[in-house]
Formats: sequence, C-alpha cells, structure tokens
Amino acid sequence: MRGTTPIPKLIAALILAAAIPPAAGAGQATDPPETRALALAAERDAKSATVTTPKRTSIEEKLYWYDNQHLLDKVFAGWHGLHLAGGDFPAGAGTKYGIGYDTASPDAVHPNRIDVSARAARSTMGYTRVSGSVAVRPVPAPIEINVGAQKYEFPQEDFFGFGVSSRQSNRTDYLLRSTEVGADLRWTPRRPLAFTAGVWRLRPETGDGTDSRFPSSADLFDAATLPGYGVDAEFVRTDVGASIDLRDNPAHPHAGGRYGVRFASYQPQDSSAFDFRRLEIDLQHYLPIPNRYRTLAFRASAVFTDSSAGNEVPFYYLPTLGGAQALRGFREFRFRDRDSVIVSAEYRWEAWWMLDGAFFVDVGEVAPSRRDFTLSNVETSYGVGFRLHSNKAFVSRLDLAFSREGFIPLLRFEHAF
Repeated sequence: MRGTTPIPKLIAALILAAAIPPAAGAGQATDPPETRALALAAERDAKSATVTTPKRTSIEEKLYWYDNQHLLDKVFAGWHGLHLAGGDFPAGAGTKYGIGYDTASPDAVHPNRIDVSARAARSTMGYTRVSGSVAVRPVPAPIEINVGAQKYEFPQEDFFGFGVSSRQSNRTDYLLRSTEVGADLRWTPRRPLAFTAGVWRLRPETGDGTDSRFPSSADLFDAATLPGYGVDAEFVRTDVGASIDLRDNPAHPHAGGRYGVRFASYQPQDSSAFDFRRLEIDLQHYLPIPNRYRTLAFRASAVFTDSSAGNEVPFYYLPTLGGAQALRGFREFRFRDRDSVIVSAEYRWEAWWMLDGAFFVDVGEVAPSRRDFTLSNVETSYGVGFRLHSNKAFVSRLDLAFSREGFIPLLRFEHAF
C-alpha cells in the first residue's frame, strides 16, 4: 500500500535505532565502553571493602557451639567407650547409678563390624542389673545378630490384684529376679520393612518384697491365686515380629509412623504348668499440623495372652497398665490381667528451640479375655507434659498426669511413644 511503511522494514528500523547509542546532547558526555566497565569494577571493589561479616553475639556463639557439639545427645545417649549409665529400671526404683561401656556411639551405623555393649547399675531402692551384648553386622546381608545376657533383681515390684476391680488400697509388693541368656536376629530386606526373631532362656524367681510400707503380695493375696509366685520356673521363649517404620526421625519423630506386631511363645523347661503365648500389637502415628512445630501423636497398643489347657500365665508376665508409658495418671503396674488395650493421643508444640509442650490423654482397660472388654470398664488419665530435646533426639520429659486416683509427676528419659 503506497505511503505506508511495510511492517518488516519498520521492525528492522526499530532494532537498528535501539542498537545505535544516542548522540551526546548539550552538557552530556559519553564515556567509551571500556571506561564505563572500569568505573563499575572500581565501584564494586570499594563497596566490598566496606562490607563487614556479621558478628554473632555471645549468646549466639554459645548456641552455635551447642548445635555443633550435640552435647545433650552425648550425655543422655551415652558416650563412646566408658560412661555413666542407668539400669533401665521400672518407675519407683529410686535414684539410679551405674556404668556402661560401648565400642560404638549409639547413632553410629557401620556395616560389617562387631559392637560390644555392657551395663552395671543399681538404685537406692536396691534394684540391680548387670547386662552385656555383642552385635554382629555382616555384609552384604542386611541383618544384625545380637547375642546377650542379663541378670537383674527388682525387690519392690507393685501388685494391686487382677482386673479393673483391683483397689489402690490393696497395694503390695514382691521380689522378682531373673537370669536371661539368648540371641536376637533383625533382618531389614528393604527399608522401612524389618523382621525380627529371637530365642531366649529365662529363669525367673519371685519372693517377698522389701518395701516396709506395704505387705508382701503373698500376705494379702492367697499364693494359690498368684500363678508362679514362689516357683523357680524356667522357660525357653521364642519370638518373631515384623514392623514398618516410616517416622521422619525415630529419635524425635514429627511425621510418619511405626506399626509393629510381635508373637512370643513361652515353653516351660520344668514341671511347672506355664505353657503360654503372648501377642503384642503396637501402632504409632505422627501428624504435623500445619508445620513441623506442632504435632498430633497417636498410639494404639494391645497385648493378648493365651495358655494351653490346664496351664496358667505367671502373674509377673501378665500385661499391665499404669505408669510412665501407659495410663500415666495411675501408678506403675496398677492394672493387671491376661489382656490389655491402651489408646493415647498427644498434642505437641515447640515452646522453645529445645523444649516442647504437650497435652495428653490415655484411655485403657485390662480384661481376663478379649470378649470381656467393655466401655464401662475403661480407665482414663490426662495431663500436660514438657519435653527436653536436642536438634536430633529426645532427651527427657516431665509429665504431670491426673486420674480418678490423684496426681502423679513423671520424670523419665524416654519418650512415652
């Protein structure tokens, strides 16, 4: 069309105009490209010379040192070599003290090696435990073999009677000691799946308790109604188990879960009629809401026992509820029977960088058989807790628990779940 510039020619003209630098006007000077580049480089050098690296405050320096030393992890998880150690005693054992020895730090994972572990501990209430184990991790098989032995004596174990009708006023105590030798096998064909198996020889003994505040269990309860009391029994326990572990951090989980089952058979090696079996189911799940600073934690656990015709389950091997791990508002071993079920829920939040708060509720029941469970017999406890932790792992907790039987403070060095 005459009088109109074609579009391609117009585009070419615009590109050419953009490529040609504008002419210097009045009062303007145009530097050569080389001069402009040198000026920019000099300006950058001058600015970098005036920038200083930010300095940490004294508090920030201490926190930085702590983050890189993992001091709490070492103190509570155990040092490499000789270190202080407890005896993993039940609640109520008093102040614990002892020594331990480990050839590897607890968080070390080294294939194709042998690790040795040993413990010797005592408490102010007379509880004692001596144990040792050797773990072998051969390559290339994804397995771990652990051979161990232990001898312990618990002189003040509580017993209140059987079932939900047991009374707090009937608190008694008894002595439980045992010598145990055996081996466990753990096979992890593919994470997060793991299988376990074990064979152990057990020699439990019972007798009168040493707590002068309460009568011995055989004094208040007829020894004939306490299966296994005063009998020096001997068992071979064989067990198998499987688990799926999807937790983001098993030492201090915020998401995922662990779901496991374990079956054990107790075969008497003497004339005692204590042939029985035990099934344990443990389900844990952690749900972050809406971020990792707040978590809903859930646990459902059940233990079922069953004996052959004409046989009994020794009362000290029956499942229990109460104490630091289940039904926290009741004393340790408060409820005892052949079967138990417990459901727990916690709302956890990060109150400080090394301290978590928690609200919790536990609901549980024991029964002589599975068909005897009923909602009318359910026991409940609830409370608030505080959990100390490092960057990587849980360290300790203080739970303030309440139930129909009162208030119980619990200071423990392991997670409730």
